[in-house]
Amino acid sequence: MPAKRTRPVSTAQQLTGLIILATLGLILVWLLVQQSRFNPAVTALQTPRSTAVAKAGPAASPQATALVPQVAGFTPLGPVQNFGPENLSDKIDGKAELYLSAGFRTLAVQSFTLTQPAGAYLEVFLYDMGEPQNAYAVFSSQRRPGSTGLSFRPNAYATTNALFFTAGNFYVEMILDRAVPDVAAVLEPFTTALVANLPAAAEGGNPAALFPQRGLVADSVRLQAADAFGLAGFNNVYTAEYSVAGAQATAFLAQRPDAAQAAAEARRYQEFLQANGYRAVQNPTIPENITILTLEDFYEAIVVVEQTLAGVHEAPSLAAALDLAKTIQEALTRKR
Repeated sequence: MPAKRTRPVSTAQQLTGLIILATLGLILVWLLVQQSRFNPAVTALQTPRSTAVAKAGPAASPQATALVPQVAGFTPLGPVQNFGPENLSDKIDGKAELYLSAGFRTLAVQSFTLTQPAGAYLEVFLYDMGEPQNAYAVFSSQRRPGSTGLSFRPNAYATTNALFFTAGNFYVEMILDRAVPDVAAVLEPFTTALVANLPAAAEGGNPAALFPQRGLVADSVRLQAADAFGLAGFNNVYTAEYSVAGAQATAFLAQRPDAAQAAAEARRYQEFLQANGYRAVQNPTIPENITILTLEDFYEAIVVVEQTLAGVHEAPSLAAALDLAKTIQEALTRKR
């Protein structure tokens, strides 16, 4: 039996193969570059010491320089860097829109080495968000699951390598390049000095107190500063997670200047849902002043009590949506 002949590879096929290999190589390089970029809102510090010192940022303003303290045991690696709305993405690529939509004004950043733990690297991010509510919006939207709450500020928590809090108009991130047994204790001298430098401002109360406490999941209250649930202009909406009727559901609450605006926004939200395929649920168990809509296996509830628009978002059952909507309505009625 004659041996099977191998078909020769044409020049065009060779060229195509080389192009594919080159393209794959470029994709690999791009992925490595993307993974190496530091995002202060999500990950621990990955910046080598030499890079941190060499990078030149915008000239620091006298105000920013005055706010970031100089503390024994925390040696600055360079001057304070300033970022505004026009170049915020240069520092926090991929997260800038979250801050900009919440009223961001300026960011001051400075890096330090620590005496204890020896050689540890710290980067401090001081965001001026303009108003306490804006500061809470970015603080709450990025809260890490399983983090440890701290008592030195109304809104503060720690992870194994970082500390986050609000102080008046400011949202602060302090991120180490390593995990430590007690990050709050390690950073306490710097934190105390920084808080003392920040302008005094009202904190705006405890957002968790806005919601009924029965079934409320701890540390789940968030503030969506803009376009909540995808509806343009549906701004400053608080959300909270609940365990209700054997399921998990999200409650929402938005305080408006008056009852007329709350009612108008409720109608607009209902129209938005219906335009996206939701239909009103007709059921004798639903009170007249609660509207429930459904799409596939999701249920939405809308409640208005005077100047407050509230409801339930993406509940997994009619029972869960109705139970939580009634609880919210009763709590809001009692507060009138």
